Amino acid sequence: MLIPRPEQFETVMIAVALTVLCATGAILILMGVAERPDYLENGKLQGKIILVGLLAANAGFLHSEVFPFLARSQPVAQWPRARWIRIALSVSFSNSLWFYCAFLGVAKIWNYTVDAGFVLALGLLIWALGSTLVHGALVLASRNEPIGRRDWIDSVKASLSGLAPLEPRHFADSTLRADD
Repeated sequence: MLIPRPEQFETVMIAVALTVLCATGAILILMGVAERPDYLENGKLQGKIILVGLLAANAGFLHSEVFPFLARSQPVAQWPRARWIRIALSVSFSNSLWFYCAFLGVAKIWNYTVDAGFVLALGLLIWALGSTLVHGALVLASRNEPIGRRDWIDSVKASLSGLAPLEPRHFADSTLRADD
């Protein structure tokens, strides 16, 4: 199974969203400091700022390393193990922690009640769970040949493959079909 690179429109929208997020976050922090001088002593806010900074750096890694690799149209089963791990960690970091940061934005009860260490430790746990899920998805995606007869894994892979244009010429082994 191939995992397609995001389209140009998607990457531009991600860059715009990240820019807007950082700009509005900076404005909100400035407003908070103006209203309350101890605003930056909020452990939840400190943890969120660290996480958003790491997520922005990870976005750079995704765009410079992961997406160009996906553009090669190499089936998951042929990915080098080191590349597999880097992709799984980076993708799971982004997918799990953006949602966590959104949660932190509405978790008002944590304001001044939890420290940054707690926020970051919970983020690490969420990332570990996300990494496990992404790794499992890659294991399923890397299975090229059905075992005996087609099963639910083959059905899911065929459905997911239909979301992106996959042409047989992208495969190194011409015996593989686009829905494998």
